[in-house]
Amino acid sequence: MADEKEYKDQSSNEVEIDLDKYMALIEKLDEQEDVIKEMKEDAIKAKRGLEPPKRKFIDLFLDDNDLNEKAIIGFISFFLMVVFGITDLVTALVWDLDLKVSETIYTSFVVVTLGAFGISEAGKAFGGK
Repeated sequence: MADEKEYKDQSSNEVEIDLDKYMALIEKLDEQEDVIKEMKEDAIKAKRGLEPPKRKFIDLFLDDNDLNEKAIIGFISFFLMVVFGITDLVTALVWDLDLKVSETIYTSFVVVTLGAFGISEAGKAFGGK
């Protein structure tokens, strides 16, 4: 009989709470939420600090920039060579015309492209930045 009463007490849904302990836990939770909020703000500030600065066109001409100007010039020259080639093919296939591109101009683009990429790679190989 005593076991049945003890069992009923254990299985009841009543819970006693010490109000002081509960309030202390609530305060601790609030403090931790404040800490989390501050940490999130610090993380956002740190992330903004890691973003590279906005580039300006004038930055291309600075000596201490992190851009490879030789590769940019080489790419532009290569792009123009491809445009000349595609234009020549299209005019030959569609209109049956020869595109009159000066061989000197095309050769100049080839030299600039190979020179720019070659200088860029040589700078990497022989101890550039």
